[in-house]
Amino acid sequence: MSGAALHWRESPAPGGTRLSAAQVLTLVSDPMQAVEARLLAQMDSPIGRIPDVGGHLLGAGGKRLRPLLAVLACRATDAPLNVAIAVGCAAELIHTATLFHDDVVDGGAVRRGRPAARMVYGNGLAVLVGDFCLARGLEAISATGSLVTVQSMAAAVTEMAEGEVAQLEGAGDPEATAEGYFDIIDRKTGSLMAWCARVGGVLPGPLDATMARYGRLLGRAFQITDDVLDCAGSEPTSGKSPGRDLQEGKLTLPVLLACEACPAVRDDIRSAMGDSGVSTEDAARIMQATRAAGGLDRARAQALTLAHDAVAELQSVPPSPYRDALAALARLSVERVA
Repeated sequence: MSGAALHWRESPAPGGTRLSAAQVLTLVSDPMQAVEARLLAQMDSPIGRIPDVGGHLLGAGGKRLRPLLAVLACRATDAPLNVAIAVGCAAELIHTATLFHDDVVDGGAVRRGRPAARMVYGNGLAVLVGDFCLARGLEAISATGSLVTVQSMAAAVTEMAEGEVAQLEGAGDPEATAEGYFDIIDRKTGSLMAWCARVGGVLPGPLDATMARYGRLLGRAFQITDDVLDCAGSEPTSGKSPGRDLQEGKLTLPVLLACEACPAVRDDIRSAMGDSGVSTEDAARIMQATRAAGGLDRARAQALTLAHDAVAELQSVPPSPYRDALAALARLSVERVA
């Protein structure tokens, strides 16, 4: 990327200790293994293709960020562990369902560095197994017997659907704005992150609000970093075709910030945009202009700021290694390269 390197500014507390990803995972290795076992059980079905199609994506090396967030938040707030495991499992299933559906809607060919499920099994099975994942996620949450957790899950999934529809409706609009972008990512990414950070809504009022804000900010930072990687990365590192968002007519934050810095980038997008996106060749040229205008560096700086804001929310959470791990999770989410 162009420009000076951006660095994480250490805060005294929480997060003063730089935990590695491995150290974070070690803190909660047992409950994360329980999540994995629950996921395997939830994907079981007498209809043989369902586990095969589900395993194609669930077994493809996903980050399990959402279950990790739920379990860490549980340990940091003394929430019931059984609820956290159910929330983590459901969140991963919901997220997986959206990926199945997104690839069909967008015509995606690559997901997590391998052919998208639709390319292997067809659009019909990809959509239906996505529906199965949603149903199994609901089953996992309903088994907790917590009405507030079921209700909060319904609210989060509703927001996610609204965000996806808003993004689809806005695709191909060369006049898209950063304000609209943030509204979309708050819904499609931030809502589920916040639900996990709230451990499904079982935390007491003030702590619930704090963790909801932390989760929303983390979701914003994570999604911006994803969009930076889409603009800058290669297929093996980003896990999908580079520049795919722009080809689908989606103007993400790096591109929008490049347009602010250099109006000629917006003019180029207006000229290149078709009914549903831009060509591969036009996308490559606009990506190059986005990098030259500093769009990637500015977007990365915003992601870092949001991650710091997320860490600041943790000040009201009781000190513990798990609180430090939540702070590390924010840092790791924006420092990643894949």
